[in-house]
Amino acid sequence: MDELNLYNMAYKHLFDCIHFGLYPTGSSLPTVPELCKTFNVSSATIHNALKLLQEDNYVSLSQGRSAIVTYEAKEEECKTKYMTYSYATKDALLDLCDTMLLIWPEVMLQGLKLCDEGDLKKLTDIYERMTPYNEYPFLEFFFHILKALGNPLFLNLYMSTSFFGHSTIMHLGDKAYIYGYMTYLKRETAQILSLYKACDYGQLKNLLVSLYQKHIEGVRLYYDSLLPPEHPAEPIPYKWNYFSERPLVSFNLAMKLLRQIYSSFGNQEFLPSFTSLAKQYSIPLITVRRAVKILSDIGVVETIPGKGTRVLVGVDNPAPISKFTTPNLKKALLQYLQSVQIILIICKNVARSVLPTLEDSSIQGTISWLQNIQSSKDYYMTFGVCFGLLNEKAQSPALKQILNGLMYFQYLGYPLNDTKPNEFRFDSHSTTVLLKSLEEKDAELFAAELQRLTLDIFKTGKEKLIAGGIHEAEAIALPPLN
Repeated sequence: MDELNLYNMAYKHLFDCIHFGLYPTGSSLPTVPELCKTFNVSSATIHNALKLLQEDNYVSLSQGRSAIVTYEAKEEECKTKYMTYSYATKDALLDLCDTMLLIWPEVMLQGLKLCDEGDLKKLTDIYERMTPYNEYPFLEFFFHILKALGNPLFLNLYMSTSFFGHSTIMHLGDKAYIYGYMTYLKRETAQILSLYKACDYGQLKNLLVSLYQKHIEGVRLYYDSLLPPEHPAEPIPYKWNYFSERPLVSFNLAMKLLRQIYSSFGNQEFLPSFTSLAKQYSIPLITVRRAVKILSDIGVVETIPGKGTRVLVGVDNPAPISKFTTPNLKKALLQYLQSVQIILIICKNVARSVLPTLEDSSIQGTISWLQNIQSSKDYYMTFGVCFGLLNEKAQSPALKQILNGLMYFQYLGYPLNDTKPNEFRFDSHSTTVLLKSLEEKDAELFAAELQRLTLDIFKTGKEKLIAGGIHEAEAIALPPLN
C-alpha cells in the first residue's frame, strides 16, 4: 500500500483524537511501535506524521519518548466539538455501519481461511497484548487478518471505514462502557481464535456477524444518548478517501477518461485539449498531463506534437498492450486485480441486499442489455452491466460510494481483454444464467452466478499479470469461497 495514504490516515486519526480530547493536554500518544503495527507502516512514516503534528503545535517530540500532547483545550470544549462533529456524521456513519455489516464479516472470514500457522502465532501474540484500556491491539488484530488477502486496497478500505466518525472514541468519558466493551471484545477475539483452530467456519461467520452487530448497537446507543448541538454543522458524508489523496487524483482522472474512451471515442480520434480537460474536471493542468501519461503508458493514447492526444483504442479498436511492466501500467493493473478480488468477496452479499429493492424498470433495463449481449455475443460486457446495476441502484450512500470506487478500477482492466497468452474466458453461460435470474427475480441465483463470473475474471486477470511479468499479482490471494 502507498505509505502516503496510510501516513495521511495516521495523521488525521491522531489529529482528531487530540482535537476531540481523547488525548488531553500533557498526555502521551501511543508509542511509535504501536502506531507502526496499527497502520502497517515503517517507523519513518509514523515519525513524519508526528513531525507534522509537532509543526501544527499539537505535540512535542523528544528522543526515546512518546509524543506529548501540547494542544490546549478545555475538556468541555472538546466534548462540544465532538458532539457537533458526531451529529454531522450521524446519518453517514449509521448508513456506513449497515453497509459494512454486508462486507466486514465476509471479508474477515475469507482472511482467516487464508491465515497460516505463522499468522495464528502472530494473532495470538496480539491477543495477549489486548487490554480494556488500549484500542490499538484490537485494530491490529483485524488488520493482520486482512493482510492474508494480499490486497492493499482492502487494507485502505478497512482503515477508511474504521476511522470515519471515530466511533472508537464516541463514548469518550464513559469509562464503564469502554471497559465493558473492550472486555467483551477480547473475550470474543479468543473465541475467534478457538473457532479458527477448529476450522468451524460456520460458527465463525456467525460470531463475526454478531460482533459487528454489537458494534452497531454501541453506535446507536451513543446517538440515542446525545442531545442535539446548539449550532448543528453541515452533514459530513462518508467518502472512501483512497480516491481523494493527492497522488491518486491523476489515476482517478485517468480512469474517468478511460471509461469515456471505451464508451464514446473511436480509434484515431483526439481527446479534448489539456486546458479543456482541466476546466471540465476543475483540476490543475499538471494533473491532466499525469493522467494522460498513465493512459499513454497503458497504450490507450499517444501524444502527437502540434496536434494533441490521439486515441489508439476505443469502441471500434480494442488494442493489445505491448509494455506490461512500465511503472504506471504495473500499478494500474495491480489496482484493477485488487478491486476484482474485493468484488469477488463482497458481490454475493451485496447482490442479495440490492436486488430485492430494485424497481421493475431497472430490472427490465438490465434484461434488455443482456439480451443485446446475447445477440451480439459481446459477453465480456456482462459483468460490467450486472455489477453496474448494483452500483447505480444501491440505496445506501456508503455502499454506492464503495461500489462506485470499485467500478472505476474496472476500466483499468479493459486493455487486458485482448492481451495474450489467454483471452478472457467469457462465454454465453453466465449471460444466460444472469438473464434468467433477473427475469425470474431470483436474487440468490443472480448473486451466485455473478460471483462465479467474477471468480473467472479474477483467475484469468491474475494469470495474465503473472505471465506479463507482474509477479506482485501472486500475493493477491484467491479466497477459498464456499
